[in-house]
This record gives sequence, structure tokens and C-alpha cells, in this order.
Amino acid sequence: MYILSFDIEDWFHIFHPAYENQPDLWSGLPNRVENNTKWILDFLGQQQLKATFFCMGWVAEKYPRLIKSIHEAGHEIAAHSYLHNKVSKLNPESFYADTKRVVDTLENLTANKISAYRAPGFSMNKSTLWAFEILHELGIENDSSFKSGLHMEFSGRIPNEPFILKGNGFEIREFPTRTFNFFGSHIIYSGSGYFRIYPYPFVKKLFKASAYEMAYFHPRDFDNGIHKYLDKHAFIKLKYRMGTNNSRFKLEKLVNAFDFVTMEKAVNQFDWKKAVVFDLLNGENK
Repeated sequence: MYILSFDIEDWFHIFHPAYENQPDLWSGLPNRVENNTKWILDFLGQQQLKATFFCMGWVAEKYPRLIKSIHEAGHEIAAHSYLHNKVSKLNPESFYADTKRVVDTLENLTANKISAYRAPGFSMNKSTLWAFEILHELGIENDSSFKSGLHMEFSGRIPNEPFILKGNGFEIREFPTRTFNFFGSHIIYSGSGYFRIYPYPFVKKLFKASAYEMAYFHPRDFDNGIHKYLDKHAFIKLKYRMGTNNSRFKLEKLVNAFDFVTMEKAVNQFDWKKAVVFDLLNGENK
């Protein structure tokens, strides 16, 4: 079961003090998200593929026609916050307001219920478990906000396959991003900069060895021109430029090698009776 997903945000929605949480600044910066997302839509159309698009509310309000184009092409529309703040930087009140705004925005644009969510930067951790009750309250049934890694408090505890988050009277299905174990460290490989940097044969080998993968990308991952906007930030410029010259070619090889589906479709393909259940109330796996 291989899931294909895209986080619809612009090049300046990166985690850097020069750009974070500054919507007034964003409005005056060059827009790259429209053309890059249109390329993704054209590519998926040529490949006859459907994907899950986790859309930022800010992008949706600024470019409503773009979101409608994704929806009209038959792809799954999901929520990716409104202002792209990490959940760990929010409290319950601000998280509720941000999530409700993106859900309402996307539902108004598509006339469809939004039932899936992804936290910016896969930023759910042990200190933000309160957020899942809010997600449930706002109608979210499926989530993809976890990845295992050195910076994650759940490192080594998150299953490398879908699992269930069980709260007080509700359950949310979780689709994590897989990692591989490298001398005790949990390393990501299935998307974005990791996918751009790693040699394709290495990524393909890991995909072939797994029955489940969550591939995730951003429009900027396929844009080898964004570096010119990051001249003042040498490391960030290098980080987001690396691998963009052949990322489109690598994506084409990946989708031709494996059968990808949306997260919505994957819900019906996975045997949830065998899934690990993580109890949000006492922090235990069952």
C-alpha cells in the first residue's frame, strides 16, 4: 500500500525566522505555488494517478481557483493548517482556531467534508496529544502528522505502518511517514528533501522492502528556480535547491515503479483489526 501526497504551500512557508508566521510579508513575495502545483496536476493527469493534497488555508484563500482545480481533477483535499505553524508552538485555543479556519475554508471551496489532516513539519509529539481531541471535534478521521526521527519524542515507538490513536470516545487513523534504522537513528527517505538528495536506487530499494509507504512532496521540491529568492540565506538556499534539477524525473520513476493511491482509498485497503492502538489517555501502545 503506497500513498502519494502533496503539501500545498509556497516556497516561503519554510521553518525559518525570516518567513515563519508572517502573512503580511508572504503577500508581497513572488508566488511559485500556482505554477508548481499546476505542473503536479498535469503530471498526475498524464500518469492517471490520484493523490492526497494537504492544503494550507492561507494558500486556499489566496488562490481559491487552484484548490478547486485540484478538487475538480478528482484528488483528495485535506487540511494542512492555516498559517503553517508547528503544533508545538500553539496552545489548544490557537490550534483550534487555526484548524477550524483551514477546514472551513477548504469545505467552502470544495463543498466536501474535510476528514484528513497533516500537521506542518509532522510536528505532532508527546506534548501535543491534546490536539487530536480537537481534530476529532472538527471532523478529522485520518491523520498523517507523525514521523520517527531523532528530534521526535516518540522515536522508536511510532509503528512504521498505520495505527490507531484512541481518545476519550473517539479514534483517529494515523498514517505515519516511514523511516529506516541507521545505527539507532530513524531516518526518513520517502519524501521532500530526503527524496531529492538520496540516490533513487536507494529509495526504490526501501520502498520495495515495505508493504506500506507514505510518499510526501511539496510544490517547491520540483522547482529549481526558488533558490534565487533565498540568496541571503546560504544554508537554506542549498537545502531547498539540492536535487531539484532531477526531482521531476525521479518522481516519474517512482510512480511508475509502484501503485500509488490516496490516503482516503488506503483507509479501505489496510486491515485495521491488526493495527497497533495508541491510547492517548495514558500514553501506551496496545
